[in-house]
Amino acid sequence: MTAPSNKQLIIYISIAVIFSLLIATYFLTKTPESKPKVEIPNNYKGCNQLINASAPIEPAEIIRDINTIQLVHAMKNGLKEPFATNVEFDSTINKMVEKYELVEIKDCRLYHLKSLKHSHPYLIPEAVSMVDEIAYRFQAKLKEKKLGNYCFFLTSVLRTLESQEKLSTRNGNASDTTAHFYGTTVDISYKHFLNLDNDSIVPKWEIIQELTKTLLEMRKECKLLAVRERHQSCFHITVVCCKPKETKIENL
Repeated sequence: MTAPSNKQLIIYISIAVIFSLLIATYFLTKTPESKPKVEIPNNYKGCNQLINASAPIEPAEIIRDINTIQLVHAMKNGLKEPFATNVEFDSTINKMVEKYELVEIKDCRLYHLKSLKHSHPYLIPEAVSMVDEIAYRFQAKLKEKKLGNYCFFLTSVLRTLESQEKLSTRNGNASDTTAHFYGTTVDISYKHFLNLDNDSIVPKWEIIQELTKTLLEMRKECKLLAVRERHQSCFHITVVCCKPKETKIENL
């Protein structure tokens, strides 16, 4: 049998290389098998609280939802149990964020955090959606009235039993039980606002009025519960959630 020539060897080797490259390309570009994707629930976005709220609520044209009323919704929709101590919070928060049970909130053009000495900047996803909607509507009103670019301050967010006890010793108006325990509730200051154009902090009556109008609109739509706390110069606000939907499974 005649040995292959150098030219034939080159052809054979070239074919082998091309064939190997085709096989490698096939496995590298092969679409992986579909995996089930669990849709993360958010019982605030896209729901109608007027007809589907998870706890009893009626539309109102005033902001006068006292703590006991807000507690009903907070305990229904928020954390199952309050954090007992700040140490417990610190040791648990990362896992809760990974599971999307709580979401960290940070300074942005919608709002800024201020003086969170007795609370932690975390909320359930629905409460974050509520705060975002308040901010978008509020800033749209400012733009419509040509009042400038401002955002509001969040002055209290998630509290532990320990932080609430410390707060009670300093503030006689602070109750032993609060909706702040459940990650559903925020305090929004109406005393000062941040001017986004020059980074100054100012009080302004016209700005307070537009924030109040925003909260009144959303209260009529049953998207939130709110009360004006005059001693603290803030609105105490709790999210209203819809009844949970069935979790959807989608293929990637």
